[in-house]
Amino acid sequence: MTTTFSLGQIPKYLFNEVTEETYNTKDFTSDVKPIKQRIGVYHFGESEGEWDFVILQNEDSLNIQIWNGTWATNLYTKKQCWQRQCKTFNKVSVEGNKILFGEYSGLFTAHKYENKTTNALLLFCDPIEERNYGKDSAEVGHYSTSIDIFYDDKERYQLSINVQPDNYFKGKTKQELKIMRNTIYANYGLIFQAGGEMEKYFRKKDWYNPFLKDVSNCLTDIEKKNIQAIARLEQQ
Repeated sequence: MTTTFSLGQIPKYLFNEVTEETYNTKDFTSDVKPIKQRIGVYHFGESEGEWDFVILQNEDSLNIQIWNGTWATNLYTKKQCWQRQCKTFNKVSVEGNKILFGEYSGLFTAHKYENKTTNALLLFCDPIEERNYGKDSAEVGHYSTSIDIFYDDKERYQLSINVQPDNYFKGKTKQELKIMRNTIYANYGLIFQAGGEMEKYFRKKDWYNPFLKDVSNCLTDIEKKNIQAIARLEQQ
């Protein structure tokens, strides 16, 4: 069950789960603002326990991606590496200053600290461990950066932050379209067929770290629409 709070109600117990830092409820306020002012990246945790809560806008709807990392063995080098992994929520709604995604929810707030006010997000859950917190409790995350800066590698993320019109793909060869489509999968660590064309191509990329046989659950609705557009053009 999703923990629910009335509109604008700040929980009594606010914390950073990794550092165990606690916050004064009086330093937080919650006012309804246009969703455009909420879009972006909110940072939670610290060091190896840090993770990012990303809110993407897809026309009139929203997508959420949660990026965290863990130490794992690289498929190619067999050495330990920092493996980024993602959880995606495509069914997202905003009611006033509350955001609901999957079976979880959070509250948009402003945090005033040392005469400085920043946007903050209070989560009534741990979406990575897939559990809700106890009554009247929430973890605090702060706005850290914009979508364009977080997904700043245009070669990798050009089809992840915006639904592209057909003329965007105009003039692309079928090989270019194939690489664009598979770049989306590679970003999430898809394991391509060993010795195959795409495996050889992405293995040369220093950011590519394959560890998943299926990344369909990682795809946002934005990416799905772009993949559908490319697939249609590839068949022409």
